Amino acid sequence: MSEKRDYYEVLGLAKSASVDEIKKAYRKAAVKHHPDKGGDETKFKEVSEAYEVLKDPAKKQRYDQFGHAGVAGGAASGGNPFEGFNFNGQNINFDFGGFNGGGFGGIEDIFDMFTGGGFSRQRARGADYQTSVTIDFEEAIFGTEKTVGVRTGDHVKIKIPAGIDDGMQIRLAGKGGEPRGDGGAPGDLYVAISVRPHKKFTREGSLILSQETISMVDAALGCELEVATVDGPVVMKVPAGTQSGTDFKLSGHGVPLIRSDGRGPQIVTIQVETPRNLTKKQKELLQEFEGKKRRGLFDFN
Repeated sequence: MSEKRDYYEVLGLAKSASVDEIKKAYRKAAVKHHPDKGGDETKFKEVSEAYEVLKDPAKKQRYDQFGHAGVAGGAASGGNPFEGFNFNGQNINFDFGGFNGGGFGGIEDIFDMFTGGGFSRQRARGADYQTSVTIDFEEAIFGTEKTVGVRTGDHVKIKIPAGIDDGMQIRLAGKGGEPRGDGGAPGDLYVAISVRPHKKFTREGSLILSQETISMVDAALGCELEVATVDGPVVMKVPAGTQSGTDFKLSGHGVPLIRSDGRGPQIVTIQVETPRNLTKKQKELLQEFEGKKRRGLFDFN
């Protein structure tokens, strides 16, 4: 796979570009490369991907700091992010709500219907069934096994791969309805996956996002901070002078890439807590510090 181009280069922009400049550059490039106007579809997708990141202040900040690794999405897994994949004999697909429970077995059945060979085959094939299963955030990250019920009353065990996302579905060939004629094939079972939200983490493609709060003193002086990850706590160094909203990357603590052995990173956003209900002494110390800051911190004369 070729290496991704810099998003600013794709849109012909400098890093200092404003939101309006980003929108203007995108509109110009999108019109130029739009396939309906004879443009290059690959370049149009590249332009759209760059705009989706740079128009969002949080994603833009992460991209400026970490590059493509800071905004890794479905494409980071390798291959087409909308393409299915096979896991232990089960087909994993994105589910866009287009399930047909009437017994169609796939594109080959539809093709056969238009070529004259599929009608009798369609009558003989068993119906496709659909069910759903809800899993925890960590189960989606690391994979799990679940037993699901089907319409016929028998139960089916499925293996859910590490890295599966909310809205994807698993197709188990031959686990649907019984054939309705001699020599017919059984239908398939589609299992829609729902992932429960996590109280600490959110997911963005192969990234795991989280926030940690530190005191104003720790932000000013620097500290070692114990950070929660899906792998357990990790100690992260926060350098002196860290500002609120700064992102830090923990490599290898994100979502497993389902088409490779790697994992995305975890992005930790630091929030600096402003103290409330200060004592008189604390206020005096801050006022003294502010006064020295204005005169020059090391000027005591």
